[in-house]
Amino acid sequence: MDIPNPRRILAVGASDSGVVQLLKDLTGSAPKQVDDSVAGLSHNLRLETSYYTADIPIWIDDISNTQDWRTEFMKPEAREVVNVVGAWIYCFRKPVHEEDTEGIKASMLAIQEVVERACGYGWDGISMAVAMPQSITPHLEKSAEDWEDLCRDFGFEYVDAEAKGKNEFGESMGVARIREALEANDWAADDLDADASEGLDDEEAFADTFAAEGAEMGREFMGLKTAINGGDSATDHLAEDDEALQVEEMERMMSRLHFIKDKSTEMSQAERRRFAAKAVSDLMKNAP
Repeated sequence: MDIPNPRRILAVGASDSGVVQLLKDLTGSAPKQVDDSVAGLSHNLRLETSYYTADIPIWIDDISNTQDWRTEFMKPEAREVVNVVGAWIYCFRKPVHEEDTEGIKASMLAIQEVVERACGYGWDGISMAVAMPQSITPHLEKSAEDWEDLCRDFGFEYVDAEAKGKNEFGESMGVARIREALEANDWAADDLDADASEGLDDEEAFADTFAAEGAEMGREFMGLKTAINGGDSATDHLAEDDEALQVEEMERMMSRLHFIKDKSTEMSQAERRRFAAKAVSDLMKNAP
């Protein structure tokens, strides 16, 4: 069975966390970078099991500043992004000092709070915290059991990216474990909130909504993320009058999105896809 509109993977980490290398190890290729930042990159993971096949889109974001990232993703506008995520991969370098673990815990807590705010406590995806190699030696010596306990407190499964083979319980380790967990995950994007699914058949609820059509756009994540931010990081120094214009533009974009959604409700699925693709493309072209 092919899953046509699967949920997404959101891989987060600092730009120097090794997240690009991890995705290369996981998928066989690395996302193309235009600069040192990982924010806004996207990639793809092909999964083939005895039960399904799916091309899982991967969104990548920079979580260097945990507080700013949390504030951004706790906004109502970010809910559409978070709701279509089926797996979170938090990537970090193995710490050098014990105090470095505080930043790791803060990042996992931020992700946990973002998911709970958008999806409630019944979210059925997976969260993995992946420790990448540290070039600085000696680094902090912490047992796998201690890491597992620490990550479990925030709802994450701990994975050591350097581990190979199987553990004493016969379980895969390292990158093989990440792929195994992803293959076992439910990728069917059929769970919507009541407002989005009103008037739709259960099995086609997500596939027939504007959210699914919009989610298929190649720049969906950066488009929504830019709207949430009111622009990219270069806008942080703008004066208050410029910020007011950004808020006004954000309101205009959201109003336009609601109009597109309402207008497409009576169309067939094929018509809706074409309409949504053109509408979202036009909207992003007109965005400042």
